[in-house]
Amino acid sequence: MGRKMLKELGARRAALGFCCLMLFVANAAGSEFRLLEPHSQTRVGRIDTFVAADAFKVGTRIGGRTLSAIGLNFTQHFLGVVEMDVPAASLAGWSLRYTTGDRSLFKVLGGEQEAVVPFLAYIYRIMEMAEEGPGHIDWRSNFAYVRSPVDQRLWAVHWSVNYANEWTIGAVTVPHPDLDWRAGSRLFSRRTPPGELSRADRVP
Repeated sequence: MGRKMLKELGARRAALGFCCLMLFVANAAGSEFRLLEPHSQTRVGRIDTFVAADAFKVGTRIGGRTLSAIGLNFTQHFLGVVEMDVPAASLAGWSLRYTTGDRSLFKVLGGEQEAVVPFLAYIYRIMEMAEEGPGHIDWRSNFAYVRSPVDQRLWAVHWSVNYANEWTIGAVTVPHPDLDWRAGSRLFSRRTPPGELSRADRVP
């Protein structure tokens, strides 16, 4: 193959690479609006009384799985929660399309107030649904933003199933300066996802 032909081929490849790069940049510029993929809308029934210290005990069974670990932050900020007359609600489930942080998620959801899950009991019910619910039951994280009654700040309550097929639950402060949520994690909020949903409403 002659030098001229090789030179032309190289120029074409460079032009193609440049076009691909520009397409990537254009998509990245609008990716903020596509950080979340609507996954589900789950109906949670009314709860008369919810006592976190009774519901979240190491060794108890939740949705057929043992709760094996509770983080220190969760213990300090949420284990003392008692909720009365928790109303029925629909929780939106989202899948993260990219690894991202709390500030970006707040922005996409319309602010902290739209992102917050108002009752810890809703998280327990999602865990209780297990295979029949919208949450991950493998190593991937589930999380929701909940306000702590201790310091009145938002915390990200996160839960997952570990290698032993047991539940673990914890909480981290938000916006976290060092932690990003991995792509594929499941976020729950009280805002209804737009468009078609991949699951029908579920009532436990």
